[in-house]
Amino acid sequence: MAEFNAVNRGVYISDNLYFLRSLNDECLDLVNIDPPFAKNDTFGKKTPNSKDPLKPPLRQVERDNELRLLEIWGIKNQAEAVQAEIVWPETAYRDIWDWETDVHEEWVNLIDDDFPAISSVIDSTRHTHSDSTAAYLCYMAIRLIEIHRIIKPAGSLFLHCDHTASGYLRQLLDAIFGNGENNKAGFRNEIVWEYGLGGSSKRTFSRKHDTIFWYSKSAQWYFKKPTVQATSQMLQGQRKGMKDVWPDIPSLNNMSKERTGYPTQKPVALAERIITAATKPGDVVLDCFAGCAYSAIASERLGRRWIACDINPRAWTVLKRQFNKPKLALLTCTDAAAPGQQVTPDNPIVTIHGPNQ
Repeated sequence: MAEFNAVNRGVYISDNLYFLRSLNDECLDLVNIDPPFAKNDTFGKKTPNSKDPLKPPLRQVERDNELRLLEIWGIKNQAEAVQAEIVWPETAYRDIWDWETDVHEEWVNLIDDDFPAISSVIDSTRHTHSDSTAAYLCYMAIRLIEIHRIIKPAGSLFLHCDHTASGYLRQLLDAIFGNGENNKAGFRNEIVWEYGLGGSSKRTFSRKHDTIFWYSKSAQWYFKKPTVQATSQMLQGQRKGMKDVWPDIPSLNNMSKERTGYPTQKPVALAERIITAATKPGDVVLDCFAGCAYSAIASERLGRRWIACDINPRAWTVLKRQFNKPKLALLTCTDAAAPGQQVTPDNPIVTIHGPNQ
């Protein structure tokens, strides 16, 4: 195993593929991600009648600070952000995938040459579903290959998804991590997070759950069953078993103090359960789709080291807000863009790092 070569409590604004490739082999204990779901939609889009979803609305001082950081990183406009392969803060979150525009030739060549099982999953998806879903899988595959590389032998990946692509992601994860047969590396659990909020349908059963896939790097994975308090008499029997259906963690309603305004945000309690089960105090947790900071906050609360990566500088604004909320306040977030700054136990600060830092 190699040394952990990022900054503890570091937030990295970067395409996560480049960030993942910069990390040493087998240096992380847990990767907990809530990536795009391939919903074929755009979130946070602005129209003449819509506003930025951030709640409360972005303050001018926050916007000025985002622009200052971008300028430090040599980025003055949207075109330069694209050149640096990050997104401009006002850019809507696009979860639409196209094989011709979103798939890089380098990815396809690497997968075809070195990972034939992954190539087969992607090719079969193009035939059985669509080029769009295959493009999404290619995007995820090239990143999951790196995630598999950087996880320690006793470490794990937890990946959050929904019905849109869960079946295809399961095949992709099997191809990368293994299927877990005979207690070997790979698949450990398909966890159902059942929630109550959201709309209903007159033509189908209402969709009221997401899926969390748990995969281990080796056959010697770490696991500690969390102690879960039942929230109602109805759940007493079920909760005593810490089963693979989790109905006791509610999704975030509009009045929740955790709310950032982003519709895809997950509750910190969800990340806390995962991190408690899969890591020990002092272990290192990565979230490389970290826009709402839920893994970072949960890790800090539980005494884990952590790093976060997101392609949008707005993630830094959101993370600072989350850490500064009265019930969540834990650390000081510094706006000094200081690459390589180390964090000592007696000076717990969160640092921001730009592209190529």
